[in-house]
Amino acid sequence: MEGEHFLALDFGSGQIAATLAIYDERTNTCRVRYSTRVQCPSVSACYILDFNRTVNTLAHLLEDVGQYTDEVPTVVVGLRGDFLSFRRAGGFLSITRDNHVITERDVRAVLDSSIPPNLGDTLEVVDLLPQCFTIDGKTGLQNPIGLTARCLEAETFVSAGPKTHLQNINRVLEAVGYEEFEAVPTILALCDTLLKPEEKKTGVLLLDIGQQNCSAALYHKGMLEAAWENPIGADMIAQEVADMLQNELKDAQKVLQEYTYGDDEIMDDMLDEAAEKLLRALHKEWVQTLSYVKYPPAQLVLTGGGASTAIKNAAKRVLGVRRTRTATHDHLSADTTEDLAASYTSALSLALYSQRHGGHTRQSTAPERGIQGFFNKMLAKIGLN
Repeated sequence: MEGEHFLALDFGSGQIAATLAIYDERTNTCRVRYSTRVQCPSVSACYILDFNRTVNTLAHLLEDVGQYTDEVPTVVVGLRGDFLSFRRAGGFLSITRDNHVITERDVRAVLDSSIPPNLGDTLEVVDLLPQCFTIDGKTGLQNPIGLTARCLEAETFVSAGPKTHLQNINRVLEAVGYEEFEAVPTILALCDTLLKPEEKKTGVLLLDIGQQNCSAALYHKGMLEAAWENPIGADMIAQEVADMLQNELKDAQKVLQEYTYGDDEIMDDMLDEAAEKLLRALHKEWVQTLSYVKYPPAQLVLTGGGASTAIKNAAKRVLGVRRTRTATHDHLSADTTEDLAASYTSALSLALYSQRHGGHTRQSTAPERGIQGFFNKMLAKIGLN
């Protein structure tokens, strides 16, 4: 008997990637049934630029996916783009009864209290990641249920986005027949599935490079300190090469797609210079936040379609990191002969993340069920549900 089917949709820069995967809880393995990527100029990250064209493109994509399963899969949508904002937060719960044993209800309450009250009417929480708990001054607890306490605190990492953009994504999914789906910031799924525990402890920056957008997350001592969405990506490198070659952008993009780093010294120098410019632009944004200044990363982990040798070479000069590596899901098995390329890494991470933890369940109707699902997923992330 096959396990549960998951369909991950990654809205990128002018394209949508989809991965259909099956998860077997008995063996804790994942098998990829089908992966595809289609051009969709009507989306930019998760901005919907043209509703009807996006719906039509997604509908055709789902027809192709439907040939590989007779079941209705759990759908998880990756959120990315500079409309997302991130912050660390904390919750507090004072317990007045003596010898009180912490329950699941208490954990729900303290996580709920960590949601910043100043989000305003225009923003909505899209993910709340519990990081650790404190009871009566004892920090670093992962699971407080069953312990006695007079005071329960929680450290969380909150992702938020404008309600209008999130509602537009809802409408697109509803139009293709999915009134209920899970929504996860893509960078959080990548952190969960690509980073090693020891990397998070020693300090690491994960950088996901798309064509027009870069997502990044910073860890220090095992805690997620900060995350960023920057509206620049690998197209900046292509544009720099186009300017040097006095070509059009689309011509430079085609040249780079066919080029292997190391084949030509002059081309390598151009790529190194362009990659350095991209990283300097990103670094300029990151150093404006206190977290990056306080906890500069010792290591860089690269992923995404724009990750390249030139970026790895420039990272040590620009960011001052000691080590770099490129992360993909090359250990997964696939039913198709198609190579699981780097451009599918985000979609694969979303599928794995959903299988392990789940995301915020979004629904066009019955919002109270969506909120309940949100807290259930929050508890599942730390093994409490």
